[in-house]
Amino acid sequence: MENTLTMICIKTSAVYITMLNNRITNVITQQGYCTLRNIISNVHDDCDELKQYCLDNQYKFKISTVKDKGLIGKIVEFQLFGNLPNSDSRPDMDYGDIKTTHFKKMGENKYNAKERLTITNLGDPSKEENIKTIADKDTLKETKYYSKMQHGIIVIFRHESEVEYNNIEDVYNKKILGVVHYNLDNIFETYEDIKKTFDEDYDKIKKCIVEGNVSQAGQTYLHIHKHGCKNGVTRAFGFTNRFLTRLVSIQLKIPLIKKGKSEYIEL
Repeated sequence: MENTLTMICIKTSAVYITMLNNRITNVITQQGYCTLRNIISNVHDDCDELKQYCLDNQYKFKISTVKDKGLIGKIVEFQLFGNLPNSDSRPDMDYGDIKTTHFKKMGENKYNAKERLTITNLGDPSKEENIKTIADKDTLKETKYYSKMQHGIIVIFRHESEVEYNNIEDVYNKKILGVVHYNLDNIFETYEDIKKTFDEDYDKIKKCIVEGNVSQAGQTYLHIHKHGCKNGVTRAFGFTNRFLTRLVSIQLKIPLIKKGKSEYIEL
């Protein structure tokens, strides 16, 4: 694929993720870090189709403000995967939805996930039609939500609290650490403890929704959290930062280090 990078490859093959990681690693080795701009230029140099698509559709890719929390995801999806922002409910790519997240630095080359990652909406958990979607389902896999969680693409950026993002170029200069493609079916099959924890988390989530007392209490890897406007009632399923750290460890084949209550990877 390295020599024949096409839009079809990008859209349909998860091998593209391996290629992205190889290139990110090479840039980091050469200059000590890799920015979003670096990897975009790198990929566009080898895929004329993607480069031309972005040039042809730049006028449609409108950025209203750099304060848009979803901006980094929109740039990634457009510049690296050839998708314009849309409201289509289908997966972004044949091999999963694209998400972005940030890992914070804990020390020299030590990182873990800064925050949870929202995966898919449940809606208002007090509404009967939403309660029914899980009330008679014994496992997460039996619900309609699992298809949105089962596999996905996560682009990992380095959180830099001291950096201000005042213009679009500041956003393009964000440092990227890697990209993972995951399939929960494979993870559950390989790591029994993860499957067990997800099952326990789902049971807790189901119980609190059915009983009308929605809470994140006691949820380790999968949890239900507020989503949308500040005082809204919408809830969403998400991966906890603890699970994200472990997921990246597994997918990038980097040892997970445990020290006290902290878990992290070294990059």
